[in-house]
Amino acid sequence: MTNLDERQGAGVDDLDVTCPECGTVTRVRADRRLASDFCPTCDYPLFWARPSSSPVPDEDGDDARWRAPGASGALTASTLACPACAELNVPTAVRCVRCGSSMTPPPAPAEPPPPAPAPVVVVQQAPPEPCGHPDTWLVVTLTAVITATLTLALVWLL
Repeated sequence: MTNLDERQGAGVDDLDVTCPECGTVTRVRADRRLASDFCPTCDYPLFWARPSSSPVPDEDGDDARWRAPGASGALTASTLACPACAELNVPTAVRCVRCGSSMTPPPAPAEPPPPAPAPVVVVQQAPPEPCGHPDTWLVVTLTAVITATLTLALVWLL
């Protein structure tokens, strides 16, 4: 018995859903949404589409239970996104309801070690060569002595 036979057999009510993207009419289960509820023509997620015929009267106007195949219903406390396709699933799911992959994400690949730092090149400077000028302290001292001598000579002459 195939999945399609299971869906249409055993007295399960089906809904006719018109795809809002391409207009294809598709039959889906009325009691729950499946991961296979996508438009066969354009792959639009039919759990977002409003049904063309509804066996359950829509008295309160809340169609939230028809939206997400893995996390549908009024009592959903939280959801986890599938690491492969990002479909929302119930927190206890082992496999994704849409793609069937494991809900346990693979371990992250080990990061390569950081590259070794570039070697620091230290350039040692040679001691400065003497330029042949007299030392600064000698120039300042001689200038002060000459200035003081000239100032005293000018004061005595006047």
